Amino acid sequence: MRSHSHSSEISTVSPPIRCWLYCIRYKGANMDMISGSCLCGRVEFSVQDAFVYSGYCHCSLCRKASGASGTAIGGIPKALFSITKGEQHLKRFSRSKDTVSCFCRLCGSTLYGEKPATGMVHVRYGALNSSPTRLPQAHMHVASKADWYEISDTLPQFSEFPPGAAPPDPV
Repeated sequence: MRSHSHSSEISTVSPPIRCWLYCIRYKGANMDMISGSCLCGRVEFSVQDAFVYSGYCHCSLCRKASGASGTAIGGIPKALFSITKGEQHLKRFSRSKDTVSCFCRLCGSTLYGEKPATGMVHVRYGALNSSPTRLPQAHMHVASKADWYEISDTLPQFSEFPPGAAPPDPV
């Protein structure tokens, strides 16, 4: 398991997230852990079921990385996420100056994206082994969704980011 310096990671996130993370980590909140893995099983991870936000991203980068109409992601402070097996099989790709995609170098499964500037990790919900408590709450980047894909649920849709959301790069 990867070792983390929790106090240094807490200091790298925004003040509201820092407060929330402090309450989760140090005030005794008991959050369940969720495991996840790549397709071949050589990389495994564990994440607290304490996602701050979640949604479906339909930007062209997520579509191309997933080979699908988009991807379901959940944002979590990095201190609540850890690789539990196969870190040597992880490959990292800098998709932009703000986002590093992390995937298994053997089977190609994209597992998460690192957001160094915010201290967040965007976990691909499709890589989780069980359902998180916070389900996707909206569709993002609908203006750049695939022409052939029709959104058929009643979740809110945003052409880019939801109002008030800091515009992170896609996972």
